[in-house]
Amino acid sequence: MRRCLLLSSLIWLATTALAGDYLLPLEGRQQFTVAISARGMELTGVCIIKTDETGSRGAIVNEFGVHALDFTLSQNRKKVKLLNVIDVMNRWYIKKVVRGDLKYLFQATTSPQSKGRRTVMLEDDGSVTLENTKYRLRYSLKPIKNTQDDETAE
Repeated sequence: MRRCLLLSSLIWLATTALAGDYLLPLEGRQQFTVAISARGMELTGVCIIKTDETGSRGAIVNEFGVHALDFTLSQNRKKVKLLNVIDVMNRWYIKKVVRGDLKYLFQATTSPQSKGRRTVMLEDDGSVTLENTKYRLRYSLKPIKNTQDDETAE
């Protein structure tokens, strides 16, 4: 009985330690440059994510200020909900793929990490890239360094 308890405690400790080491840590407010490529087309812009005790809320906005989509992410990162999707992407089959890709991207803990036809990689410059080979999609998120915080720290 004691061995079983010790073993289960060690397994629980190992899984909880790994669960916190995400490739994209979401704390407070995060900003990323984002590029979504699909079959010769590309959507570039900014992704802003705000995290609180209930989970995370994010928005992807292009360079012209047009909202591509808004999303929510549960606190345990197991549920993604897409909101306010632009008309071009507002099809159930497109939203299903994007939802699954975002969920896999935010749950990634190691680099490179592959499951099925999705691969997540952490690049040398700190950007995280997800490639969906089935639908030929590529998502790239690069953290934006906040210069305002650097100036106040000095």
